[in-house]
Amino acid sequence: MSRDMRQSFARAEAISLVLVILAICGGLAAQARAGVIVACEPADTVTGCSMNACSEPTDTCLPWCVRNYPHSGQWEALSCNCVRTECHALPPVVLGNPCVVADQGGTVHLPPTGCSYRNPPADPWQIIDGLPPGSTVDSQVTQFNFTCSPAVPVCSFPTMGGCITPGGTLNGEKTCANSNFQMAMTGSGALAGYNRVIQLPVSLEIHAAPRSLFSPVQDFDTDMFRMFGQITGDPDFDLLRVTAGTDFGLPSPGKAALTQLPGGHWAVDSFFDITYRIDFVGSPGGPFGGMSGSTTGTVRMTTGNGWTCDGRCPAGFECVSNRTVNPDGSIDMCCECVLPVCEPAPGNLMCTSVTCPTPGMECVATCVRHDPGTGSTTVVSCDCRDPESCHAQEALVGSNPCLVPDGGNGTVHLPPTGCSYRNPPNDPWQIIDGLPPGTTIDSAVNQTAFACVPMINVCSFPPAPNCLLPGGSLGGEKSCSDSSFQMTMQGTGALAGYNRFVSIPVGLEIHTAPRMVGAPVQSFDTDMFRMFGQVIGDPDFDLLRIVAGTDFGLPSPGHTTLTQVPGGNWAVDSFFDITYRIDFVGAPGGPLAGMSGSTTGTVRMSTGSTPVCAGVCPPGYQCFTHRTVNMDGTIDYCCECLAPCLCPGDMNADNQLNALDIQGFVSCYVSYFGSPIPQACICADVNEDGIFTGQDVVLFVNRLLATPKTQCPPM
Repeated sequence: MSRDMRQSFARAEAISLVLVILAICGGLAAQARAGVIVACEPADTVTGCSMNACSEPTDTCLPWCVRNYPHSGQWEALSCNCVRTECHALPPVVLGNPCVVADQGGTVHLPPTGCSYRNPPADPWQIIDGLPPGSTVDSQVTQFNFTCSPAVPVCSFPTMGGCITPGGTLNGEKTCANSNFQMAMTGSGALAGYNRVIQLPVSLEIHAAPRSLFSPVQDFDTDMFRMFGQITGDPDFDLLRVTAGTDFGLPSPGKAALTQLPGGHWAVDSFFDITYRIDFVGSPGGPFGGMSGSTTGTVRMTTGNGWTCDGRCPAGFECVSNRTVNPDGSIDMCCECVLPVCEPAPGNLMCTSVTCPTPGMECVATCVRHDPGTGSTTVVSCDCRDPESCHAQEALVGSNPCLVPDGGNGTVHLPPTGCSYRNPPNDPWQIIDGLPPGTTIDSAVNQTAFACVPMINVCSFPPAPNCLLPGGSLGGEKSCSDSSFQMTMQGTGALAGYNRFVSIPVGLEIHTAPRMVGAPVQSFDTDMFRMFGQVIGDPDFDLLRIVAGTDFGLPSPGHTTLTQVPGGNWAVDSFFDITYRIDFVGAPGGPLAGMSGSTTGTVRMSTGSTPVCAGVCPPGYQCFTHRTVNMDGTIDYCCECLAPCLCPGDMNADNQLNALDIQGFVSCYVSYFGSPIPQACICADVNEDGIFTGQDVVLFVNRLLATPKTQCPPM
């Protein structure tokens, strides 16, 4: 081939290559104009993704899936996306600070042993106040060597028995520790050139929210409740003090994420947004001689190398992270927009705080589990509902368990021995009449120590064996007893600051409706028929008298439910809506001297403190409570809107109560094992108390045999 021909071919190939390049560029340009992402992919950069690879100038190529190596603190991006403010992955503010801890009983307690908390290099702890204008002392802090010792000076609870105890402000646990607080100080301005590393002994107390033990992923809120440490007599500082913590008025909330690795160890990612105060007094002759000050600031302290998710999502969605543990111990974390899950929060003490998809809806409890032996309540299930609709809520009175042994006759008589009746904290017994205007004496009452005695001055019937007789105003039985009526009094208005505890001997007579003795669930009406007690000659009261009860013209109806738990004991849930009268005459020389009056009010007194179903339902429906007894003795309470039965016992809905209803009633009754009552069986709950008991059988039979048969309204 001649030289000219070779040149012609070369020119043709060059032209073809240019055309190909132009075509590719044109295609890329067209893709860019169409908004197609171009070459936004993992790369070896600070963010882990290729830079300047987005077609839109306002977008940035950022990771949304990353792989973290928790033992080394290294990481890599797995996938990237061009985003503006959309959901994406954020690196930790401190890189290369891994934290892997051995298992501590299905979880890890904070602070994590062997790990260190550090602040971001660009966000130091600072001393500013008291220094020359424009000068600072910036500190890179490493807090480490966390140890439990018999004495942690800052701790709010004794640590002789250990540095971990349940409770705290977040209702999970609280822990205490001593630590080393290493401050690498660098001066600026007039203090440029100052460099010093100082070690402070710092004690701390951390509170943590509940978590699900043994769950492979545990996320929960935390709080640096207290932190304090100082040195004196240092060559540079006569005093250098560090104070932080919510309990010291320096809010320091945080979060923790625990991820279980192959072999059982845990990757710990934890941070606290510490609000701190640094106080210092310079040492004479040192660089801070004659200086002193107090600087307050906020800084994030972190341990671990976990990434987080942040950014905008479509309305009703939230940006969350999904963590997957690989066989080699690395953790893949991907960010995505998902519908929020309304479910029990870790620890099952409440529902998750999520934004429900429908405006106006809230994540509320629909089923709760109550332990009648301890009084504790946990959440079983949640749902996004109107907060005013039918849902489960705790009893008005907090933990006030009432678990009573069976008396050998298949029931429990009131008042229940060993239990106490209490009023809600926000609804006290009150003395108002006879006090200065705007003044009250509010009393939290604990009525306890019920005992049968030979002579009860309030009783309407002669003493009887065990203080019990059949009959009474409700047709079941009547009982008498003495009790201790313990009043914790607190004054308001002109009596602000008045605090007093008074115990009054009070006699009472209770009437109850019939019950199906021996049935596993017994629900019946009650009445505080009479109640009376008084003290005289008290330092504050010449007379303090309590009167209540329907027979005294002060209506005090109530209701009781007895639930037999495995083992034969009975969970007692009982209340009375007491209408009371408090009469008083103040003692001369006391705070109530010259005062007297008679106050009438109404308050609910309850024992058992079980959860309740409350709220409204759509027209034609009612909020029902379904109760299920579990094998461990706990009781589930579930709340549901059901259409009420217009004619209890009418099982075939023909508006007549006759033999045609028997088969349906029996079928519903025998298939009931504590499960929720289905809508098809709602009319078998003849006494409409939300459960099936022997009382429903008795009432059903009585209605079948009644004459004339006018129980149902006409068609």
